[in-house]
Amino acid sequence: MNKFRRQLTAACALATLVLAAGTASAQTPAWPTRAVRLMVPSPAGTAPDIIARVMGDKLSKAWGQPVIVENRPGAGGTIGLSVIKNGTQDDHTFAFVPASIITLSTYMFKSAQVDAVREFVPVALVAEGPMMMAVSASSPVNSLADVMAMAKKNPDTFVVTSPSMYSVPHLTGDLLAKAAGVPMRAVPYANSGAAIAAVMNNDAQLIIDGIPPIDPMVKGGKLKAIAVFSDGRLPNRPQLPSVAETYPGMVVNGWFGIIAPKGTSDKAIERVNRDVVQVARTPELTERFDAFGVYARNLTPAQFGKYWNDDRVRWEKVLQDVGAKPQ
Repeated sequence: MNKFRRQLTAACALATLVLAAGTASAQTPAWPTRAVRLMVPSPAGTAPDIIARVMGDKLSKAWGQPVIVENRPGAGGTIGLSVIKNGTQDDHTFAFVPASIITLSTYMFKSAQVDAVREFVPVALVAEGPMMMAVSASSPVNSLADVMAMAKKNPDTFVVTSPSMYSVPHLTGDLLAKAAGVPMRAVPYANSGAAIAAVMNNDAQLIIDGIPPIDPMVKGGKLKAIAVFSDGRLPNRPQLPSVAETYPGMVVNGWFGIIAPKGTSDKAIERVNRDVVQVARTPELTERFDAFGVYARNLTPAQFGKYWNDDRVRWEKVLQDVGAKPQ
């Protein structure tokens, strides 16, 4: 009888523990519990801003909470990152960044108040897309060979433009000049719009930038696409040659990713990563990304971290090779 009572007591105690654990689990709030802030350290209307808003809309529906996209441009994007770094670590604040901001800007700005590598952690690689080169619709240039011939013939007046000094597009021009052995006069402008206008007004002869800002001008008959810096022809632009067809290894991708301030919980990071991957695979987002000239990538946070580091090392070497000095 005593043995039976001990067994009954033990069983009751176990049931109580299981019930308590279940209750505690039920009381643990699911993530997210409120609006999620997605800071974009780029101006409104730029490729990062456009893609962030498309993603934010879909993630908001998946999470049942608003996703607030906030633009904080300035100092190569480091101002926006500083705002997040110095804010409250609440598991609901992330940054949607283009590659240059976390691979180049913190290297190039002496006064940067943020070290992206040490103070932020990788969450999700959203998409990547190759750089594109284009000329004015009225230009006699129709091919990469034409570009090189004109640049070689007119080294002082053939101007290659891009958005921002020592950005990925700007450095892509340096890499191309080195691969071709043809000097090119680089004149970076403040942003994509200004660089495009320079080509359309014949103040510059060639623009190198990501596909999103150039493509609308190509479709509108203002610019003429010459080639892309991909490892092969793009599925939705098979008529457009790859620079690598002429200069093997000349592959340059820009990319967009989500990062979080160090200290953000693994639970929040894993949830964002999982849902970004799922949302990016939907037919609607695939179609939107194709239209932008970018392509979704499926990487874990750890894989994204390696991807980010490898790209950072590559570009820092390029900056050193071209003698770039922090501003």
